[in-house]
Amino acid sequence: MVFLAIYLVLQWQQTDRRVEQVAKQNSETHSGELTGQKTLPPLIDTDPQAPVKQGQGAHQTQQAIPPVSSGSPGTTQTGSASAKTKQTPANSNRPPPTESSKPDLKSQPESGQLRDLGGKVWESAAGLKYGPGSQEKHRLLHIMRHAEDQPDRPGKHGVFAGNGEQIKVLALIDEAYLQALKGGRNVQKKQEGNRVVYTVDLGRQIGFVGGQVGNQQGKPAAYKIRLVLEGTNVITAFPL
Repeated sequence: MVFLAIYLVLQWQQTDRRVEQVAKQNSETHSGELTGQKTLPPLIDTDPQAPVKQGQGAHQTQQAIPPVSSGSPGTTQTGSASAKTKQTPANSNRPPPTESSKPDLKSQPESGQLRDLGGKVWESAAGLKYGPGSQEKHRLLHIMRHAEDQPDRPGKHGVFAGNGEQIKVLALIDEAYLQALKGGRNVQKKQEGNRVVYTVDLGRQIGFVGGQVGNQQGKPAAYKIRLVLEGTNVITAFPL
């Protein structure tokens, strides 16, 4: 009987321990489930105007903010919008320059040079025209006879400075013509029918007086230019 009583007590103690262990395990499992519910991330508010709760992760914050559209302000999109709205010459209100409005630098003669107008007519930088005429068959050839002295020619013969170089002679004539258009005390103008005769004092030596008379006088210096025109057509020009 004693042994039976001891055996029953031991069985009862083991059963009680098993019940405590099962209860403890159930308690831990229940506690873990409750803890797991607390660690779940909060639901994301679908309202884009709702403030983001403090403590949420970076991933949650990015999901709560709506993506920036092409029309929404933003650093990247603003730069892109600026690039798209930047006005280009094609969108400009100013029309592109036409070929006729561009200056034709190649066709514009420089001082002392001529531009071929066709028909044996040449135009200087100042707008004077040299064409057919005179005993030399061309006004330019007649002018260039005054680029060299003719000691045997009767009377006076004005000679341009420049050692007979055409470019220097024509540059002096252009200078005198521009002074004549400007007017002043150094310019004398005389009308002779369809022709205008200018006598222009350039204030410096621009040649000398040659020919028979000039050579007899020691080739005196010339400071003036006689210029005879019909409109802008040169008839003659020589130093005085």
